[in-house]
Amino acid sequence: MTLQNLSKVLDKYESQLGSASLEQFELLKGLPFYDWQHKAGSGRNHAQAISFNHAIGLPQKNGQPFPLFDYEQLVFETLHKHKHVWIKKATGLGITEFMLRYMAWLCLKDNTLRGSQMCIVTGQG
Repeated sequence: MTLQNLSKVLDKYESQLGSASLEQFELLKGLPFYDWQHKAGSGRNHAQAISFNHAIGLPQKNGQPFPLFDYEQLVFETLHKHKHVWIKKATGLGITEFMLRYMAWLCLKDNTLRGSQMCIVTGQG
């Protein structure tokens, strides 16, 4: 599928979305990626600790939601400083999910990347 074909498919999908679905996406605009000060069990409820990740649901492992970890904050801060980042890591750290969440946040937080492309390169080492 070419990028032009993909663009046509996405345009068709966007026109088929109901206004309710578009309104749900609008609720995600302007949210911070994550409240790094929020700790599990701090007594703050979902409405008090709203971030993109809380709005879409925290990452889960074996059905249990987990907060984002310190090393993920380091990745987040590094991504803000550098356009290209290479991460060599161990299996099971959740970096793939983190990156997909980060990319989704970039797409939905505002329109600054409208018309842009993103790429993920993966491989086994």
